[in-house]
Amino acid sequence: MMFINHRTGCSKEIESIIERQNENGGKFWSREDGNIHAPNGFSTIDCLNVLGELGADINDYPVLSQAFDFVLKYQLKDGFFKYSKSSSKLPCITARILSSFSRLSVHNDLRLVKSYKALLEAQWNDGGWRCATVKIGKSFLTDASNPGTTLHVLDAFRFRKNTKKDISQLNKGIDFLLQHWDIRQPIGPCGFGMGTRFFQLEYPFLRYNLFYYVYILSFYKSSMRSKNFQKAYQLLAEKTNNGKIIPDNPHRAWRKYNFAKKGKVSELGTTRWEEIINNCNNKLD
Repeated sequence: MMFINHRTGCSKEIESIIERQNENGGKFWSREDGNIHAPNGFSTIDCLNVLGELGADINDYPVLSQAFDFVLKYQLKDGFFKYSKSSSKLPCITARILSSFSRLSVHNDLRLVKSYKALLEAQWNDGGWRCATVKIGKSFLTDASNPGTTLHVLDAFRFRKNTKKDISQLNKGIDFLLQHWDIRQPIGPCGFGMGTRFFQLEYPFLRYNLFYYVYILSFYKSSMRSKNFQKAYQLLAEKTNNGKIIPDNPHRAWRKYNFAKKGKVSELGTTRWEEIINNCNNKLD
């Protein structure tokens, strides 16, 4: 599974984000208390993901190698990651950290093998992934997996060379996400739904939304057989402007950057849309 890594044209944005690494009070965009999941939108995890989207490579920026080692300290013996000293181990956090590392070109580090294994072993019985902090038995909607968490997991695994068994498991996660297109209601412990905000164009990829949904699913061949994927793809295509991505709901933490300005063409977002088209064409051949 390929990821187009564009290093040209984004160096100023990369340097700007790196310069802000102490802004939250701790090391490498972490909070003073060591939390790497807060503040929302500009946490350690968020910043590493965005830097990877911009084409930053761990081999080109020594600070990112240091940040990688810093985040590895949050890894538990079983492979899951915590986001603070007192937090629970959550599959969504683990998946987002793995996807950030993958964007920075360190997904093959042997220390991450157990993290991928932990996620595969944590798959829920409906095919998706969810946090176990809410006990089952309340309702069908609450007991379901979290669509957002499942999307983050599929994001992390698309960079990896997966076995046939892995692919079989991931396909169940894909089926779960495609079923959510019909359900639409908020499901899972965290209540991920497909409401008004879901269908607004949003970039960079930080939250559960249409653009991120179609982008990740486009990397998986089994998605191509789904009418729901085709519906989602067509709706996203209709929301583009002459083939350009113009964010109408970028995260407030990133709105000052050219790639995430509300109402303005995002060249990097447009590149991701072009990548979706290429993925779909290649998998239909």
